[in-house]
Amino acid sequence: MPEDIVGYVLSGSSSTLVRFQLTLNGEKVLQEGMLVVVGRDKRIIARVEALKPVNTLFTEGDEWSEARRRGQMPRIDVGGYVVAEAVILGESQPGGGLGEPGRPPWPGEPVYLLGKKGLQVVLGLSHDEPGVVWFGELVGYQGAGVPLSVENITMHLGVFGETGSGKSYAVGYLIELLSRIPLGDGEYSAFPIVVVDANGDYLDYHERFSRGERIGEYRLVLRLVFPSSMARYKPYTRLLTISLDGFSAREIAEFVIAYRSGGVEINELQVSLLERALREFEGIYGFTELFTKRLSELLDAIDSLSRGPGAMFHAQTGRAVKSAVEKLYQDLVKGYKILSIEPSLDEKLIDEVTFSPSLVILDYSPEGAPGIPLPVKQLVLAYLARLLYKRFTDYKTRGDERYLGLVIEEAQNYAPNPRTYPVAWSIARDYLSLIATQGRKFGISLVLVSQRPSFVDPVVVSMLNTFMVFRSAPDDVAYISKATGGLPQPLREKLTRLPRGVALVSGQMNLLGFPVLVRTGSRSAGHRMGRTRVVEALKRLKRAGGNE
Repeated sequence: MPEDIVGYVLSGSSSTLVRFQLTLNGEKVLQEGMLVVVGRDKRIIARVEALKPVNTLFTEGDEWSEARRRGQMPRIDVGGYVVAEAVILGESQPGGGLGEPGRPPWPGEPVYLLGKKGLQVVLGLSHDEPGVVWFGELVGYQGAGVPLSVENITMHLGVFGETGSGKSYAVGYLIELLSRIPLGDGEYSAFPIVVVDANGDYLDYHERFSRGERIGEYRLVLRLVFPSSMARYKPYTRLLTISLDGFSAREIAEFVIAYRSGGVEINELQVSLLERALREFEGIYGFTELFTKRLSELLDAIDSLSRGPGAMFHAQTGRAVKSAVEKLYQDLVKGYKILSIEPSLDEKLIDEVTFSPSLVILDYSPEGAPGIPLPVKQLVLAYLARLLYKRFTDYKTRGDERYLGLVIEEAQNYAPNPRTYPVAWSIARDYLSLIATQGRKFGISLVLVSQRPSFVDPVVVSMLNTFMVFRSAPDDVAYISKATGGLPQPLREKLTRLPRGVALVSGQMNLLGFPVLVRTGSRSAGHRMGRTRVVEALKRLKRAGGNE
């Protein structure tokens, strides 16, 4: 019997489901979720959904029932076998890829375990296939990765899972793969990426680049930190500054009032007053100049709209608006110093990053953004999203085709679902929704990373077409299944108990065309923020006398 045969087809199989009895070899190697090739011509591909051990001597009501009840069952090693049920995923086509099977498997046909190179053969892909990166390895297949289409990354990607399930590590690993994309003829290039790094999960790449090590084909790995960060003195690090000039008067008014209140609900009268005051300066000063150098003129405009007989707004409303404007000035201009007439995060940087593919890290970690509140981080991301949308629209209009991935950690804080996750007010949500619905046409790809996908804006989630789902909370499983367009029941049941580093990969980037379980590969850069050393730390403290 050939060693690669794991079973033989039983009667009752169809063009969608195959039942087969395992061989002794199959009983040793086969696991639920693994892939098999059915038939002598090795063309039908199926995924094992269930393994069911059978023994005719151990059935309900058999002659050994009383003996088992009394604990007197003698040892019997005969009469047992295992039946597998596998869903047929498709039939390999002469030109590569999978199509609908032309017939159901016949009883008695052999079933083979799909080898690690079997996927390449079935799909007609080489290891260095242009535009394809091989992610991790399929569970149960050492060395056999899942092929991901770089072409389809613009359809947006969602990476979901509980804290500690391996999301950020996997995204870092994906970035490494995207840093060296085969182009054919021995050439490689990198996909430009901007990462909004909430916890410092990607700073290892910046550290490596700063030491002179290459990160694939990236020409630059740049870190942007807030001016209050001590990390601003490190190599390849710039201060993060933005401009307000890209926003409308209404958007700025909403932000200023919401920033002061810190809540979901904002006072509409106050917003209307500030909006009217800002509009008086349109075409005269930029909004950044108004807040940084001509604040007194803005305060005078607010006074003129809220004082004296016939004023359009009540004096109390005017005082509240002035207080909000002054708070914004003290925090963003005097304190955090992130407003600038010449911002570091501008069109020139986007041009540089996309023309010479680079990795940019917006450091939102405690080291890169010390004491920076969430509304300010939201404002910066809103500014970035609007900048990207405008710039990529310009690229498309003039025929200058470019691409960029925007990776957002803790995505629920910037595109929140107001029904389930009211995190104060988020100016960023509207712009991220715009990119989610229209950005793919211009070359912008969203990669959203979140512990709770149900907390992310449903409009944004509905636009995601590829998913990497790690161990998830039970409350999120139904939501994830719906968002992905439906998952097989056995895979749904596994989501709450996946091991760390194992994910379900589904959607447009997955060239297999069906959901698979994949173990993340090893990053070449470390992951210090995701690593814990509890025992080692306790031992060090013990030796230092901390437990005496």
